[in-house]
Amino acid sequence: MAITPRLDLRQSQNLAMTPRLQQAIRLLQMSALELETAVTEELEQNPFLEREGKTDGGDDVAAAPDDDSGYGELPALMDSTGQEEAPPDTNDVPTEDSFYEQADAPAETPDEPFDFSMDGWTGAGAAGYDGEVSAVDLCAAPRMSLHDWLASQINMAFRDENDRRAAFVLLERLDANGWLADTAPDILPPETAARILPVLQGFSPTGVFARNLAECLAIQLRENDRLDPAMAAMLEHLDLVAAREYKKLSKLCGVDGDDIADMVAEIRRLNPKPAGAYDAATPAAVIPDVLVRRGKTGDFIVELNQSVLPRVLINRTYAAEVARAAGKDKAAKKFLSQHLSAANWLVKALNQRAETVLKVASEIVERQREFFLNGERALKPMVLRDVAEAAGLHESTVSRVTAQKYLACARGVFELKYFFSQGLETRGGDDQVSAQAVRGRIRELIDAETPQNVLSDEDVVALLKRENIEIARRTVAKYREAMGIPTSARRKRDKRLKA
Repeated sequence: MAITPRLDLRQSQNLAMTPRLQQAIRLLQMSALELETAVTEELEQNPFLEREGKTDGGDDVAAAPDDDSGYGELPALMDSTGQEEAPPDTNDVPTEDSFYEQADAPAETPDEPFDFSMDGWTGAGAAGYDGEVSAVDLCAAPRMSLHDWLASQINMAFRDENDRRAAFVLLERLDANGWLADTAPDILPPETAARILPVLQGFSPTGVFARNLAECLAIQLRENDRLDPAMAAMLEHLDLVAAREYKKLSKLCGVDGDDIADMVAEIRRLNPKPAGAYDAATPAAVIPDVLVRRGKTGDFIVELNQSVLPRVLINRTYAAEVARAAGKDKAAKKFLSQHLSAANWLVKALNQRAETVLKVASEIVERQREFFLNGERALKPMVLRDVAEAAGLHESTVSRVTAQKYLACARGVFELKYFFSQGLETRGGDDQVSAQAVRGRIRELIDAETPQNVLSDEDVVALLKRENIEIARRTVAKYREAMGIPTSARRKRDKRLKA
């Protein structure tokens, strides 16, 4: 068969991830703070966008009108050849019927006012403070670093220039705990280190410039005048303290069990990482995206937190003025078309994001109703597929919606992913119990222990089986370790020591 050139017509379908679709996906999985930052950047770049109710100058502006006034004034965008260019994408421009206007409708009033301890989650306290608070007053003062604090003490403690320079050399050798990582002779002469090190170890916070954990604790005990021979002997055997070998410690320190208990309790009150208080990162603020409250009829009302919803509008009047001024300028018409299209898309994307978050949150609350009534033990097993099928969404969409989104209710603030967990079989096999609820039950059983009755993992398995929960011992051990609960042997020694 001869090889000859020919033309074939083939039909195929491809899924293309356009830049706007990628940006919509990123908006969907953003947290409230990240979304606010993204919208602010878009407002700075797009002159046709503005925040609802405010202009850049802070003056009130009217909301977008119901009709298409402004857009009706837009002239036809014609190029120099008389051919019409692609018009701006002005379809589906949200009006008063959009989600944001619907969200402003009065909701059902509950029997008792629900107190989230914050006034609209804006940062103002709910204690009834009537005064005005400046934004500057709400900003935290910059935290002084440990390095700067110790440098100021070095400058005041050492008058000799060589000693001060040597102290700064050791300052640069501090690790994240505030300990000296190295004092080798090639760094400083031994006589210089021996002369300045006691002075440095007297700095605040107490325990800095220690060369190991035992020395760090000894410095703090010496500061409190509690470094007696028995305590010094215990510091030499910190490995036995970690292993709860209190009988061996009693023999080595020459004291009885009651004294050992007091000494261990005193060591636990010390700070093994003196640098932690200075260089700790400021915890990130958690702002709930969804609010859940109880209605008059007993049903749960799910609402979006309006204070974190970015409200943006298209300035139609300004767009019309730009269109009139552009005339037949091709570059100006292209600028107008691109930015109007981007503005319409952003408003639509924010609207869709809010509706999707509300839809997923409502389905979660509906499926986990017993949790909001009775707490963690009533949590039901639920996976992404369950919510996706009920809400008519893809599992990946539900996963993005629940990432970094928080729900506030009478029981506290929870990440939406908290409500998803695998199910464990019950002894009857007809029902399942949530793994999260099982972890909570394990913690309750261990918290109720007495020094005479410390539960092993096998004991926990037996108690859970009495409650018709089928679980393996290795699963109990895995859950216990994940919650940071020590083994039964260590818990027994700790309880006997405290008794």
